[in-house]
Amino acid sequence: MDNRLYKSTILVLLLSLSTFAVAQESVRVKSDTSQTNSSKYYLFDLENNRKGGSIKQPELVIPTGNAYALRIESDLSVDLPGVEASFLSKVDAAVNNIINEVTGNHINGRSLLEERGLQIDLIELVAPSDTYLQEHTPILAGQPSNITNYHLIAIVDFKPLQAEMKQLWREVMLGDRLVQYIMIASIVLIILFLFRGNQVMRSRDTNRTIRLIVNSAILIATIAALAGVAIMLHWI
Repeated sequence: MDNRLYKSTILVLLLSLSTFAVAQESVRVKSDTSQTNSSKYYLFDLENNRKGGSIKQPELVIPTGNAYALRIESDLSVDLPGVEASFLSKVDAAVNNIINEVTGNHINGRSLLEERGLQIDLIELVAPSDTYLQEHTPILAGQPSNITNYHLIAIVDFKPLQAEMKQLWREVMLGDRLVQYIMIASIVLIILFLFRGNQVMRSRDTNRTIRLIVNSAILIATIAALAGVAIMLHWI
């Protein structure tokens, strides 16, 4: 009886030890897999295309109350230069959205702002913000893959650029209004001048052909002057 009890106790202990060992091994494997499969983050220098120091977790908090602080993310890719190009294209798309908002979706909004002096350097625009490079190595069949995926992330503040755009767009609109006012006033003056000139020539019984030549000359000279004024205002 005592012998059977002894054997049963030994068997139970062996089974318990085996179960515990299997559980520990499972936890270890999961821990190793999780550690291998987790993403790694680095600071990234876009201007020099250089990976910086490693960090545990990127700071990607959007400032409260700033509608122009945007989270910009590249597409995931195994090609680092391609990831950089994707990231900058997303920055450029965000710039275009702000231009459309400022200009009311004007078809030539960006070119008009650039003519007014707006300079958009995408890398310089991102420079004040920390850009993070995410590296991720997937697990295939329980083993780390030899392929690494890259991903760029940053919180970019477009508020200063938006303020500059608004100021320049006001100047563009002011120039357009000046041209419109000058054109309207000039047309009125032309009509009055021609009317008065014809009155004087009729009173003096001026030849019809001469009157036509004089009126045409006045009209052509006035239109040329207006065109010159419009061009000058456009480039001021």
